[in-house]
Amino acid sequence: MKVEEYLRQNQESIAEQCKTIADNGSRAIITVKENGANYIHQVSTVEKFTETLPDNKFFKKMRDGINNAVLNKVIPVVIFERQKARITSLPDYFKYEE
Repeated sequence: MKVEEYLRQNQESIAEQCKTIADNGSRAIITVKENGANYIHQVSTVEKFTETLPDNKFFKKMRDGINNAVLNKVIPVVIFERQKARITSLPDYFKYEE
């Protein structure tokens, strides 16, 4: 299964979790981690997630990507696969309104 398929299959649950965070006045961030042949996700606030990142040069690109997404009012999706991390936004088919 690809991460995009996982997001599609779980879009209702993820959208509800994002809405709950937005209703509480925060910005949501979605992390998706590879778990064997499957994925698991967590929806949290941008603030909580960025607090866990060390403030150093290594994580600067990730911080910048998250900040850019927030500035553009896009929910960042951080995908952890095979010892790598990448940041993307929700796919076009994902129905979520803030």
